[in-house]
Amino acid sequence: MAKPKFLFQGIRQHNDHETAIRTFLEIDPLDKMIFGVAFVRENGVWQIRDFIKQHSRRTVIYAGIRNGITSAQGLFALLDLKVKIYSVDTGSTSTIFHPKAYISFNDSEGRVIIGSANLTLSGLHQNIEASTLLAINRQDHGDEQFLGDLVSSITSLQDNFPEHVVAVQKKTDITRMLRQGRVEDESIAQPIRGAARVQGKWRDQLPMIKLFRNRREPVIKPPKRRIIPPVHDGWVLVWVSKGLTERDLNIPTGLTTNPTGSMLLKKGKIEGIDQRSHFRQKIFCALDWRRDSQPSLSHLERAEAEFEIIIKGINLGKYNLKLTHNSRTDTRSYEQLNAMTQIHWGVAKDFVAHRDLLGREFRLYQRINNPQQFLVEID
Repeated sequence: MAKPKFLFQGIRQHNDHETAIRTFLEIDPLDKMIFGVAFVRENGVWQIRDFIKQHSRRTVIYAGIRNGITSAQGLFALLDLKVKIYSVDTGSTSTIFHPKAYISFNDSEGRVIIGSANLTLSGLHQNIEASTLLAINRQDHGDEQFLGDLVSSITSLQDNFPEHVVAVQKKTDITRMLRQGRVEDESIAQPIRGAARVQGKWRDQLPMIKLFRNRREPVIKPPKRRIIPPVHDGWVLVWVSKGLTERDLNIPTGLTTNPTGSMLLKKGKIEGIDQRSHFRQKIFCALDWRRDSQPSLSHLERAEAEFEIIIKGINLGKYNLKLTHNSRTDTRSYEQLNAMTQIHWGVAKDFVAHRDLLGREFRLYQRINNPQQFLVEID
């Protein structure tokens, strides 16, 4: 008889789906592994790529598409691992393929994880997710019947819906789906959810929930490049911070530290950039930069740009914010590779100087058809 266990990621200690998949699905010998998931992102595949690679020739993955989340990068990552992939497209955005089932088995036993976790970094680590883990004894009639029903329900999808469940065999298949808008490009910013304008004074002070993190925070592998040029107006993600600090948000508690009203723009989660010059020469290069009029400050370059600000899904409107770049290259800060560009919060400081934003990410977007307009999302 199946032996169930309950996994409650984020709520219980020592519960996360990456560990569960790695340890629970590992049986020897492994004859077959089947995933049926709604969403696939590159950062999710990256977390368990070594595990999948061990069993790639015996792995089949059914991935939902046309859902605004599954990405070309995620499918490319699976294709690189040489697993068999089927895309599941219902033909509608209001009815999507939404299961989260992970199965492995051989002639004598099986392992099953069924719950809420998708093949994404959030699903495997960051979200509150719940799943049931089942150890299957194939000699038990009830267990064998359950496993057979589960496996056949997923593997028969292609026969039952041949137009909607299609094998993904080469990169051109993924590129075509991308051009048709059926999968996403992770290097292009997606529409902001819940971005309705709020009227009057903003009062949302709800802090971020405190969850158990059972492993070191995984490294997010950044997209190597944009897959295709954007074919519509919108925003492109150009920078992501690490968890915001008291200094970033201008709420320092140290007696000797005063709020500066600004935030230094550092490397954040973007690998391979020189934080001393990247923001001035690349992200904000289209702005009208001018040197400070005071001779003693002439090494400081100043600019101003329009920023739309969205915090925790609430659109707070557009603000003209100032930027400063220190152009000196003969200072100890420059030699130590420190950040040289900062954004001044100005009138937006009242929105960001709140402790409930500590640890959240600052994501910076640039308008595709106007490089002088930006969007800031903090969440």
